[in-house]
Amino acid sequence: MDELNPTVREQEIYEEMELTPEMVKSIRTLCGTCLRHFVDAKAFKIALVPSADRSMDTCTVCQMRRGYDYVVMHR
Repeated sequence: MDELNPTVREQEIYEEMELTPEMVKSIRTLCGTCLRHFVDAKAFKIALVPSADRSMDTCTVCQMRRGYDYVVMHR
């Protein structure tokens, strides 16, 4: 059985979550510290993007720590 490539898997996850193209554009990788800043601001709706491998990537805000993918939308 051959595995699906990452982009196909990501697309399936997005479809399962019923993400709009605007939401897909708003996906950010956030470490715990940067995530806390978004949560404390209370101006954003935040949802974790499920990932099969649960790997951590470099935070798109601080570029230092590692974190998970989140949909970050203005309220």
